[in-house]
Amino acid sequence: MTATATIEEFICVRPATSTDFDLGAVINTLLAPVYELPGAQLIDRLTGNVDVGRLISDAANEAPDDLYATTTDSPGLDNRVWPPGDPVEAAAGARIPVGLTFPVEGATTVFLWEKDDSPFGNDDKLGSVIIDETEQGQGDLSKIAFSEEEKSCYYVYYHVD
Repeated sequence: MTATATIEEFICVRPATSTDFDLGAVINTLLAPVYELPGAQLIDRLTGNVDVGRLISDAANEAPDDLYATTTDSPGLDNRVWPPGDPVEAAAGARIPVGLTFPVEGATTVFLWEKDDSPFGNDDKLGSVIIDETEQGQGDLSKIAFSEEEKSCYYVYYHVD
């Protein structure tokens, strides 16, 4: 039995974290010199230090993902099945129309990736879902693609006919 799956939409619940380190540890290290100051001086020092505030804000920032999908566990735009052009920007709350249709014989795993333009690493795996031909005729379905490492979370809405 061969079925046809159509992914209608990705919904970004949370993009990949843009930090690969413990934000709390960074904040504690930055603020250690001022922890011993009396209350008024501490507030003055924290609110008056633009660089500390900017660094904390930048470290906590969750930039949108540059999203693409594959049906193999291999990153890279050469392996993508969606989108046909450049990766799609996906910020928290974004509803991204997909319209990807493909045959499913048995089960197919769809992997979500973030294009990483950094010279230091490969593209980041944002999670995956398994679409099975036994889901044929069950109507609209959704599964969660989640990455513990990247802290990303996407809903994948699809149907199998």
